[in-house]
Amino acid sequence: MSSIYESPNANLEVKPQGDFNLYKISGVGIATFFGTMFAGGILMAINFKRLGNDVAAKKALIFSALATFVIFLIIFLIPEAVDVPDAVFTLPQLFAMVQIAKKYQQDDIDTHAANNGGLASNWKAFGIGFLTMAVLLAVIVVLSILFLV
Repeated sequence: MSSIYESPNANLEVKPQGDFNLYKISGVGIATFFGTMFAGGILMAINFKRLGNDVAAKKALIFSALATFVIFLIIFLIPEAVDVPDAVFTLPQLFAMVQIAKKYQQDDIDTHAANNGGLASNWKAFGIGFLTMAVLLAVIVVLSILFLV
C-alpha cells in the first residue's frame, strides 16, 4: 500500500533512445590517428549529439579544435634544425582522445549496443579522419602561402 507522503519513483538516468549508430572508441582512435584530435572530436560530437547532449557535443568540437590548433602551433614553432619524430605528436593525441572517449562515452556506447543499438563503421571513422586531415592541410597550405608572400 502506498502512502501519499511516499517519495516519487523517478528514473533520472539518461539513456540513449532512437534508431541511430554511435561511433565506437576504436573509431574515435582511428579518426584521431588519421585526422588529428579534431577528427576524433568530430566523432565524439556526433555521438554526443545523437545521445541528445548538445552542450557536450559543442564542447567536444571546441576543445578538440583548440587542442589541434595548439599542436600545430607547437609544430610550427619548432626550429627546422631540430628533428622531432612524428610519433612525438601523434601518439599523445591518440592516447588522449581514446582515454577521453572512454571516460565520457564508453558507458553510453555499451548501453546503446546492449539495447541492440547500431554501431557506426570504423571505415566511416577513417573517412572522417582522412577528410578532416585533407581540409586541415588545405587550410595550412593557404595560410602558409598568405603569410609567406
